[in-house]
Amino acid sequence: MSAPADIGSRLDHLKTGRASAAIRGTLWSLAGSFAPAAMGFLVFLVTSRVLSPGEFGIVAFAASISTVGLAIAPAGFREALIQRETISSRHLDTVFWLCIGAALLIYAGLCIATPVIAGATGEAPLNALIPFIAARIIFDMAAAVPNALLVRTMSFRMLALRTTTASIVAAVVCMGLIWLGFGLWALAASQLASSIATCIGALVAARWLPGLRFDWRALRELRAFGLFSTGNHFITTINLDQMLIGALLGPAWLGLYGFARRIFQILSDLISGALNLVSYSLLSSMQREPEKRRDAYLLGTFVSSVVAFPIFTGLILVARDLIPFAFGAQWIEAVPVVQAFSILGVLTAVGILQASLIRSQGQADIWLYYMLAKQAVTVLYIFLFSRWGIGALSLSLVALNIVMWLPTVDMVARLLDISIPAYLGSFTVPVAATLVMWGIGWLVQSSLADAEIWLRLVATIGAAAISYGAVVLLLGRSQLETLLGFVRRRR
Repeated sequence: MSAPADIGSRLDHLKTGRASAAIRGTLWSLAGSFAPAAMGFLVFLVTSRVLSPGEFGIVAFAASISTVGLAIAPAGFREALIQRETISSRHLDTVFWLCIGAALLIYAGLCIATPVIAGATGEAPLNALIPFIAARIIFDMAAAVPNALLVRTMSFRMLALRTTTASIVAAVVCMGLIWLGFGLWALAASQLASSIATCIGALVAARWLPGLRFDWRALRELRAFGLFSTGNHFITTINLDQMLIGALLGPAWLGLYGFARRIFQILSDLISGALNLVSYSLLSSMQREPEKRRDAYLLGTFVSSVVAFPIFTGLILVARDLIPFAFGAQWIEAVPVVQAFSILGVLTAVGILQASLIRSQGQADIWLYYMLAKQAVTVLYIFLFSRWGIGALSLSLVALNIVMWLPTVDMVARLLDISIPAYLGSFTVPVAATLVMWGIGWLVQSSLADAEIWLRLVATIGAAAISYGAVVLLLGRSQLETLLGFVRRRR
């Protein structure tokens, strides 16, 4: 571990070779995202066959309650450490102890509130599940500063190794407990094990330990951006939709909703999680370089959409065959919800980069107000549409997200100083390729309507992948050559 005195040289943003570092960082982050996605899918596949929708729902509800603690923790100060142009050891120590102190208080509050929550819902298992899962708050907050250091210095290789190790630990814990017959506790234990492993991995990878000091001046220097970012963190972290659905519709319906949401989360983390870390660090380092910032953002938009569009659109196409084939017939009712979340996945791939751009340019306040408005309307939609069932509710939330996405297009165009049509033009290649892919996939699927499910799945996915790749290679040659050029550069 490095002592606080000799860490100063490792705190600055990169000034040269950033594009190449970002491309390589994205590749490392994708590699680091693959293991969690693969392990998460394996765990998800096994638990979805062992647990009922009701058991899935009760764990999801307990996790959503504990997520409230994560949401109100001052995690936004981690982003302040990444965004600020210059920081020192006193900033790091102050944020660490702020996060730890808040985490301990929040955890104690959740433990005190647990009997009330369990009594109000009538679900006795929550008495033990909530305190158990909520312990992850302490470890997640302890990892905030070392994670910020790794992102700020674009040490994505170390982040990938840390994430991979944590995912393997979580999978081993969950699979072992499932084998021993612990049921839903296996799913709960995997969440806590992942946080513990991530915390240890982050501290080791960052080669950093906190000093025993709390500097009020350092806190004031980070306060404005940190508070607004904490507000954004609250809105994006809190699973308000799951809590309301669990309260209004019950654990069984929440289980179907949580099942679809978990599939969406695995794919979203794999596709967009890498770009989220890389883009925020890269764009933060380009606050005074508008042309480089614009070029980097548009290239990142191309990369994100060219990967996300076919995966989420393809899932919509094959969901009716894939879900019962892979997870069991008990999840057939979740198919419309999975398809709705797949539409959200397309928007999420774009929205993550938009959020990174807006926040990296010091406009965390604007993004907070936008997210507050979006969350308020989401709550209204859940109350209005929940009476028609989970399918109608999911579709209403899709419509809401499409409408709420439109104002961010204007925000991005203004920050990049380009026209809205020029910005939307960056999606031309992936949209064209996705339309061709959908048409060919639908034709193959229709022609094999009476075939075995596995044959229809393989043929549809294969034809869609080949057609999509061909169109991207034909129409996106210049963007792909630019990407390859950055990958080949050493500096």
